[in-house]
Amino acid sequence: MKWVKRIVVVCVLLIVVAVVAVYLSLNSIVRSVIQRQASASLGVPTTLGSARLSLVGGNVQLDDLLVSSPPTFSAPQIFSLGGIAVAVHYGQLTGEPIHIQQITIDHPALVIEQTGGTLNLKSLMDQMPQTPQTSGGQPTQPIKLVIDELDLNGAEVTFMPGIPGLDDKMQVSVPSLTLKNIGNADGSENGAAIKDVIMQVATALASKGADGAKLPPEVKMLLSGQLGGISQQLGADFSKQVSGLTGSLGKQVPGNVGNLINNNGQGAIQQLFGGSDKNAKK
Repeated sequence: MKWVKRIVVVCVLLIVVAVVAVYLSLNSIVRSVIQRQASASLGVPTTLGSARLSLVGGNVQLDDLLVSSPPTFSAPQIFSLGGIAVAVHYGQLTGEPIHIQQITIDHPALVIEQTGGTLNLKSLMDQMPQTPQTSGGQPTQPIKLVIDELDLNGAEVTFMPGIPGLDDKMQVSVPSLTLKNIGNADGSENGAAIKDVIMQVATALASKGADGAKLPPEVKMLLSGQLGGISQQLGADFSKQVSGLTGSLGKQVPGNVGNLINNNGQGAIQQLFGGSDKNAKK
């Protein structure tokens, strides 16, 4: 009966190899889809270091999401997100919009600079989105997200010289920040484009960082005006949320910088795997 045992062992090994291959393929697909969707939505190159789905379900881990600066700005990246933990029911990944319970982002870094009288955040907001494509080059629908809670931990905001009134680079830590109900204005659950999600997070961090920094008054006024304009572009519900932001800058900015609460949370930025991407490669 030894030959029977050997056949069983070989079959088990083949199954394990197949499961691992499918798992790695799914991770590659998720990473590829996120990169293409984010780059198209933001209008600037965006890369993702890795994506890992939990085999037991309900969690996705993303690492090193890097958003390139718009043209004419000096920093290679305007925004980088270190570790992104996404909590989601896998069955909701194919929904429209995709519903995510929680996202936790660790160690995000934002660079604020100005060229030609315009902040890089404003320039990024004005970048024209493109039509996302599958790995085969076919146009596909942009992904929209509803996120119940998004938590940021250990963020750093860097204000670059060149902003009027700021002669030296200034780095400010933002220990924690929470935004809620992204893509769910007034309970409509229409979903937010990836660009809107990134812009809400970045604008919230910029506002909170400026609020906690010892910036000259003219710098705070400049940020107040441009952040308020971005907030209004992101919609009335988003603008309303700034009323919950405490601090001197929050009282000046005429629009909100996120549904913003100094808080903590656990979370996740769940994403997307849509059809037609089975040939995506890491």
